[in-house]
Amino acid sequence: MEKEAVIKIENVEKEYPTGDKEMIPVLRGVSAEIFAGDYAIIYGASGSGKSTLLHHIIGLEAPTRGKIIICGTDITKLNSEERAIFRARHFGMVYQFWYWAKSLSVWENVAMPLYIDGVAEKEAKRHAMKVLDELGMAKYANKRPMQLSGGEQQRVCLARALINNPKILVADEPTGNLDTHNADSVMEMLQKLNIDKKRTIVMVTHNMTYLPYANRTIAMQDGKIKATETGHVKEMIKRELEAAR
Repeated sequence: MEKEAVIKIENVEKEYPTGDKEMIPVLRGVSAEIFAGDYAIIYGASGSGKSTLLHHIIGLEAPTRGKIIICGTDITKLNSEERAIFRARHFGMVYQFWYWAKSLSVWENVAMPLYIDGVAEKEAKRHAMKVLDELGMAKYANKRPMQLSGGEQQRVCLARALINNPKILVADEPTGNLDTHNADSVMEMLQKLNIDKKRTIVMVTHNMTYLPYANRTIAMQDGKIKATETGHVKEMIKRELEAAR
């Protein structure tokens, strides 16, 4: 059975005006597809357009031209408020930096998206504790996020991203604020979610050492897709199995 393309980017262009009315192109005719169950990494140097492309995928920005179809919906036809609602229902977000309600506990921060959706506190807590337990973070549920280490805070951020069971998990430089040990731990957790739970993941990074975690890589350069490759995860697992024999 052919895989479902959950993200279709069709000839997307983005231009920003300058002070003298000149238009500066940032995305130049970008087209790509990401399929259900993919672990896709978008990478490139600073200024390559990778973060701008991610912002368009999740609907933070609208393209100057082109289409972006997410789970069958052309989000370029939605206004900013409609895109925000769509984003909350379809995406879970993990960022480089953590944004906490400092007066709330870990579980309350994780449950925040459910509160916003009108879920009762008892039910919201039950869901939050379940996700925290799956990520090995339940023992920290009653602490404040700022009491945790950087790696632990990123796991809590991941729990919050998963609380609504999103169709697509988006990670924007999720290891950029972590040391090597914690960064590797977060990457392994993301890969486990992809392989064991079949989570569709779209990640932006400048760190090319993480490319083997993905099964689909998209290289950005000067606002264009320079190259797209598939199969990294399968090839890596195959090599590991052969080496173990």
